[in-house]
Amino acid sequence: LRHGASVPYRSEVDPRGIQSALKHAFVLERMAPGMARIRVAGQVLTDVMGMEMRGMPMSSLIAPDTREMFRRALEDVFSGPTTASLRMRAESTGLSRPALSAQMLLLPLRADTGKVSRILGAMVIEGRIGRAPRRFHLEGSFLRQLEGGDLRRRLTPQAPEAAAIRAATKPTPYPHLRVVLTDG
Repeated sequence: LRHGASVPYRSEVDPRGIQSALKHAFVLERMAPGMARIRVAGQVLTDVMGMEMRGMPMSSLIAPDTREMFRRALEDVFSGPTTASLRMRAESTGLSRPALSAQMLLLPLRADTGKVSRILGAMVIEGRIGRAPRRFHLEGSFLRQLEGGDLRRRLTPQAPEAAAIRAATKPTPYPHLRVVLTDG
């Protein structure tokens, strides 16, 4: 949808074009810096929480100990603008709630006003959801800046950029590593 522009408009998203992914898809609306509510929720979000998610804050899916990391990733998508790929897990809490792993994709969208205030997202879960609600711990995020954005790199000065990129492309024992790449 970008066609050379940095961020497409929400009105350009045609659900028929992503029909096979609709159960995984959602649309978020920015409420405040780092906060977004769910405007449209696919079946996966409903199954994870055991209820209709429309109107709920997206952070309700995230475990309290990693909500700040999630908030920063959301804000990066809105203000960067960037795309974000998040790795998450839900711990096992007994037979009715087995361990889960999930991936979430967050893509910025412009509202009719031209501001980046929407996100088109998708969540894919591996494993049996079990008894709802389930909350996920953020294990890592991979951010990619779109052209025209002003996101600053979030790599530590001690770590060379190449090493951080290699670490982000394979499983790592450092779950809170965040890597940001820019186009070009």
